[in-house]
Amino acid sequence: MKIGDLVTRKKYNNDIVFRITNIENDLVYLTGEYLRIKADAFFEDLKKYDGEEEKIDMDLVDVRDSRLIPGCVLHLDGDEKYLNKSMELYKKYNIPAKGYYMDEKKMEKQIINLLIEHKPDVLVITGHDSVKIIEGREKFENSEYFVKAVKKARIYESGKDSLVIFAGACQSYYEGLIEAGANFASSPSRKNINVLDPVYIAISVCKSHVNEFIDVENVLKKTISKGVGLGGVDTRGVARKLYQ
Repeated sequence: MKIGDLVTRKKYNNDIVFRITNIENDLVYLTGEYLRIKADAFFEDLKKYDGEEEKIDMDLVDVRDSRLIPGCVLHLDGDEKYLNKSMELYKKYNIPAKGYYMDEKKMEKQIINLLIEHKPDVLVITGHDSVKIIEGREKFENSEYFVKAVKKARIYESGKDSLVIFAGACQSYYEGLIEAGANFASSPSRKNINVLDPVYIAISVCKSHVNEFIDVENVLKKTISKGVGLGGVDTRGVARKLYQ
């Protein structure tokens, strides 16, 4: 096995597909191929993955009215590979989007300047996260940085319908993100989410008209994770019709 190979972990019944990103002595560092998760393992626990690539065929909002102008997205991601996948999907669905790869810890400092520069309708703040139970309390890897970034974004624009925010990653502190001002977030059940779940939510919002409230439950169910590990509040669409 080498860097770049797809593998699964025997210890966890080969449930998640990972890509090998680094090897140090006998320890192998892994990044989820389809789930926003990082891990490590020893070689003897790994099995080379030879299954089929995950197929993505989601039932998103279909805009047939050529006069409807979709909203635009600013996407901040703590994983460059995931960012590139996300940008490909925005392009596929003709959504104007700007993406930035940056460490989760740095998002808070960059967010307002990027919002001023790009003036998006939808903001995605994501990357990697995890939760551990230490002395009976939840300890999150990056949730505090996501929360701080959301709070800064709400200083720029407080209206939840003027700037729609998705925030969080695998096992993130959902309650804190919603309280900070996110419209959609992960993870109320502390579950892992798919790499592209935030993108599908953003696209659905971008393609829904400003006069319409998003059917939150329906939008979440249409994600790759089928809504598991995702939640949100009442939100309007951001697309606008052009009259001439």
